[in-house]
Amino acid sequence: MRLLTCNQASELDRISMVEKGIASKFLMGNAGKCVSKKAEEIIQDLKDPSILVLCGKGNNGGDGFAAASELYHKKYSIHIHSIVDEENINGDSVYYFQDCVSLGIPITFGMDHSNLKAPDLIIDALLGTGLKGAVRQDMVPFINWINENDKKVISIDIPSGLNGNSGMVDPISVKADETITFGAPKLGMYFRKGPEFCGNVALVDIGFPKINTVELPGLVWDSFNEDRAKESLSKPKLDMHKYDSGKVLIIAGSSGMTGAAILSTYGALRSGAGLTITTSPRSLNDIYERSIIEGMTLPLDDNSAGVLSINNFDSIMEKVDWADSVLLGPGLGRENSTQELIKHLVRNVNKPLILDADGLFPFSDDIDQLNEREYPLIITPHFGELARLKGIKTKALVSEFPDIITDLMQVFDKTVLAKQVPVCVFEGNEAIINTSGNPGLATAGTGDVLAGMISGFLSQGHSNLNAATLGAFIHGKASDIIASEKGYRGQIASDLLAKVPDVIKEYERA
Repeated sequence: MRLLTCNQASELDRISMVEKGIASKFLMGNAGKCVSKKAEEIIQDLKDPSILVLCGKGNNGGDGFAAASELYHKKYSIHIHSIVDEENINGDSVYYFQDCVSLGIPITFGMDHSNLKAPDLIIDALLGTGLKGAVRQDMVPFINWINENDKKVISIDIPSGLNGNSGMVDPISVKADETITFGAPKLGMYFRKGPEFCGNVALVDIGFPKINTVELPGLVWDSFNEDRAKESLSKPKLDMHKYDSGKVLIIAGSSGMTGAAILSTYGALRSGAGLTITTSPRSLNDIYERSIIEGMTLPLDDNSAGVLSINNFDSIMEKVDWADSVLLGPGLGRENSTQELIKHLVRNVNKPLILDADGLFPFSDDIDQLNEREYPLIITPHFGELARLKGIKTKALVSEFPDIITDLMQVFDKTVLAKQVPVCVFEGNEAIINTSGNPGLATAGTGDVLAGMISGFLSQGHSNLNAATLGAFIHGKASDIIASEKGYRGQIASDLLAKVPDVIKEYERA
């Protein structure tokens, strides 16, 4: 399912009206009909229900006036409150406002909500997708009043106060039971706070051109379709053997972080890799050997330091030819010599490479250096790591994520899996939003499992984009099963390893 940034939604409006000749008044009227239909569904069991329609400036307010007119014609008790004065209502909103006036619908104005009576249903047509930055201070009490009434709320296009790009709320948003959106859902409905404030999201057709028939600026945002998993995970061939199933070289772990190496190794194995070799500092190899019983280890001299160093470069490169994919970074640590090793491996490993966790640290404030790599690369940063790669503050990345990642992907020709909420995968002009997962994944080691899973899928011949999106989906789906059984707080990373096969088997039956 396609999703739009606020800028893309605005451009869709322009293309529809200017290039396609679709009248704004026509779109607004259809929006009103769709909102009216949803309102009727919500209040159908109530006797003599009352409806309050809250209208702001611009097209969002116009959609509210159009919905009020539709509901009035169906004999419902309607009250309209416009936060802008009559003289400030403009554009095609004026047509539907005047229609409501001619019908005799009661209309009040201004920012004072003290005289408004709590209805059975509130229709929120206050701010729409045009909101940039914080909600105005004089709007805060008004939105508080809506939320505190504990009445059913329908928001038109997006809840007022929710940022349509980032999914952030500053400082408040209408909390809707239903959000009726047009053209395509907006990114902010699925990012961060979006699901909490949108309630049920319904996409309705009001007469826009089909989204795939128009050219919009920026990335093509899409959500992961479960059919992709079904297409990618068919039953293995009967004559498959372990060397056909994918061979993964895993360069991970150090003193105090051996778990990262173990979890990522089993992530690769549980996602179908036939063979793994995991490097280990020789002084820690007993831990690796005892824990990774289905995989092989490659102990490397470390002079009892507990970390790998540039001195291990040649020994690691000797195993690269054996591998179908290479995972570099989980738990490696940040010793200077380790960082030097990572830089050399990134330049020289000629197999598909996944760069995760500590593997990203040497490229802080220098992501362009990664772009110089000649061979396939997937990077898997969380938001702190991605901000560090870009040399910006994490807060700025969160609030301006669609714009920042769009700019990045114009010049970065590798694959990026960004561990935000939800996980997003980027390659070229494609942006795929994951549809599985839950807050239980916010615990140590889950990223190591994910990196291992991606390396496993990559070793089996999946493309970078497919390995990353499939890994994220299966990983999140496994967590969803755990959450249904144990709740969120009790999840630990190793729980995922037991559930990943249960998810995969659902898609490899054919």
